Amino acid sequence: MYIPNKQVVENPIKNYSKTKKSRVILNCGVGYESDLEFVKKLAIETITNNFDAVKKTDEVLFLYREFGDSAINFELRYWINSTSGLEVAKSKTEAIIQLKKAFDANNINIPFPIRTLDIPNLKFGDKELSVVK
Repeated sequence: MYIPNKQVVENPIKNYSKTKKSRVILNCGVGYESDLEFVKKLAIETITNNFDAVKKTDEVLFLYREFGDSAINFELRYWINSTSGLEVAKSKTEAIIQLKKAFDANNINIPFPIRTLDIPNLKFGDKELSVVK
């Protein structure tokens, strides 16, 4: 199907979808010391237990994405019964709150990035300056 650029620019486009749902995608990371199988199970159960649109644990997609600088990063995906961008944002907010509570209750660390700087001693003429550690 071809649509002239002029029509796309000058007219509103209505997206007729077969579903009245939206997917929520949440990214997070856990410490390298974490039991990854337990983290996955806990995260899926937390989403299933806190969102009416999610009826079964197999409706939550959990994927480990990468070994990050400070964490093993994962992605959670689930559907909600709304097509509103605001409702997706609210659901994501609630998911973050519930996951943080579940992780805190189970001593699962959500690390923040840490940078270590190595600053060598500096010389100015015949004087050496050192950085206090």
